[in-house]
Amino acid sequence: MNKDLTLFKDFWNDMPSLFKGNWGFPRLFSDEFDKILNGKCDFEEFEDKYSVELEVPGVQKDEINVSLKNDNLTISWNRKREKKEGNKKNSSYERSEGSFTRNFHVPGADAEKIEAELKNGVLKLVLPKTPEAKAKKIEIK
Repeated sequence: MNKDLTLFKDFWNDMPSLFKGNWGFPRLFSDEFDKILNGKCDFEEFEDKYSVELEVPGVQKDEINVSLKNDNLTISWNRKREKKEGNKKNSSYERSEGSFTRNFHVPGADAEKIEAELKNGVLKLVLPKTPEAKAKKIEIK
């Protein structure tokens, strides 16, 4: 039995816009849906630092914005789809386009010592904590 999967092409192409609408139930899940399509992340807090590893496939380092303000780390980018022209008989487009933003609360992160590296489609950030933010053992007398 041969099934033509291109029948579902329009459905899959329109799926992200379905979840971006301002009308009820689907909107509640749009941020989670965006995380599934873009930017799966590992976030860890240690005694002396925070570690973030975020998938950014196909995004170049000059397209990524990383900022830290008021203990909030923001990572964002815009992805644009290339315009493809030509004499097409059949097409399927699965790569998404649009903007993406992730925020993390990182109290006590030292903005002057943040390290960032992009390698193999993964953005790795190390955010050392300030000495004041590190946990201190309190001696009981």
